[in-house]
Amino acid sequence: MRYELDPSVRRREGGRLLAGGTPPRLLRLSPAGARALDRILAGAPLDGAAAKLAAELSARGTIAPLPPPSEPTTLTAVVPVRDGGPRLPHLIAALRERGEVIVVDDRSRDGSPELAAAAGARVLANSGAAGPAGARNTGLRAAATELVAFVDADCEVAPGWSEGLAALLLAEPGLALVAPRIRSAPGASRIARYERRHSPLDLGPSPGLVGPGRRVGYLPAAALLARREPLLALGGFDEGLRYGEDVDLIWRLLAAGHLVRYAPQITVEHAPRSSRGALARQRAGYGSSAAPLEARHPGALAPLQGNPVAMAAATVRAVARSSSPASRRALAALGLRGERELAGQLGRALCREWLPLTAAAALTSRRGRRLAAAALAVDLVSTGGLRLIDNAAYATGLWAGALRERRPGVLLPRLGSRGSSGR
Repeated sequence: MRYELDPSVRRREGGRLLAGGTPPRLLRLSPAGARALDRILAGAPLDGAAAKLAAELSARGTIAPLPPPSEPTTLTAVVPVRDGGPRLPHLIAALRERGEVIVVDDRSRDGSPELAAAAGARVLANSGAAGPAGARNTGLRAAATELVAFVDADCEVAPGWSEGLAALLLAEPGLALVAPRIRSAPGASRIARYERRHSPLDLGPSPGLVGPGRRVGYLPAAALLARREPLLALGGFDEGLRYGEDVDLIWRLLAAGHLVRYAPQITVEHAPRSSRGALARQRAGYGSSAAPLEARHPGALAPLQGNPVAMAAATVRAVARSSSPASRRALAALGLRGERELAGQLGRALCREWLPLTAAAALTSRRGRRLAAAALAVDLVSTGGLRLIDNAAYATGLWAGALRERRPGVLLPRLGSRGSSGR
């Protein structure tokens, strides 16, 4: 197993001082520990102490394991389908390289079950609630292998895509689920170009542990690889959720004591939306998931999580207590990074979760109107208005869901802690 430092971590004092991670922290190693970390990052064979240190730093999110080369691993692929279209046989052929493919039909009208059967998949009718959660659970229960991949019908996988993910699962007993990076497939249309850069399924290039308070707070179920038993023990995906069932599953796995990882070194492509209307409907659906998720995981989706005043005061106290100049500089840098992240959260909330409030301010304030007009002009030039459609649709779904479910908490800042952010 090889590892790399988390992109946010910096080594100081000859490698003994580690500053960074998500959430940010300061860690001091002994000279022997620093030498062991050198061997870990170089991919050298590890003795007992170095192997223990690697496991501890990996569990903290200070280092991240790289998907190792491995022998092909047999697994079951579950593909939930509702009108999968003519590309479905191509996906099934790619997935069959590693084992059985179970296509769970969720009331298709385009002949998807027949196409899937002709391509060599086992076809089952969704025996659960209508929607992707019920379809995935149907396939999960029918799978006979330890490892189960969930892949949406509008994805395209490369040969060997699952091997590194499977190796990560098999090498780390506490790891229940791992996911690749989901990139929107390239295309010539304006929407395709927009989604290539701004797809909510694309969680970026940095690997790491997943969970509230971390850089990657959730994983989309468009492509996942998981151990079957932990999912069964939790009852699988929550079939009461039409959207956000993947976010909920990740957070329930974490609450049960499992680890979840994001491995963007491996990528899967996802078809972009076909129209502005399709993009808006998808984003509104994602926004509508916030209130039900708030009911299950209170506070985890608050638009702003953290108190800048308390954070600054804590940084000042920590710097004052430290006797090492390098530690003081590292602590100050971590404090500034936290403040920048909070500023980013605030900016996004004003443009998305709190967009109706921002619009109301623009109607009553000359400065608000100027700022809104400038932001709109930049959006129109850079994305043809797609970012505004994206954010407005999400905000519409969010506010409608909050009112319908009577969950105003999902709209409120959470000043006492730092947590996850949604789609």
